[in-house]
Amino acid sequence: MSIGVRPPRVRHALIVLWGAWLLSATALVINQFLFGGSGIGPGLSLGIVSLAVQAVVFVLAGRGSLVARAFAVAFLLLAIFTLQMLPRLVAEQSLVAAAYTALGFALKAVGVVLLFTGDAKTWFAAQR
Repeated sequence: MSIGVRPPRVRHALIVLWGAWLLSATALVINQFLFGGSGIGPGLSLGIVSLAVQAVVFVLAGRGSLVARAFAVAFLLLAIFTLQMLPRLVAEQSLVAAAYTALGFALKAVGVVLLFTGDAKTWFAAQR
């Protein structure tokens, strides 16, 4: 597969998606090691597997994989479930946790939109 030069929108999408990944990894470490996994989140094993799969998806998307781009959408859809925790986090005044949950979702949403619009759309279409 000859992918040519990665367009700016794809680079920006990957930067945003990796930012969301870093935020998720940081949240996993903080939750597991500082708070003992206090019943929130996927748990250490599932969290590590999820982060590993996301990392592979982002690398493959950067190489022009249409399947990886579809998996990025799937991860965004799964992230919708984390938004259900926001009212509880705010009610318990866990504002930092609420903020990084919302920010993580927003970054994933922006990244996915960038992967499907503008020069990214054209670039991925040429990979068929």
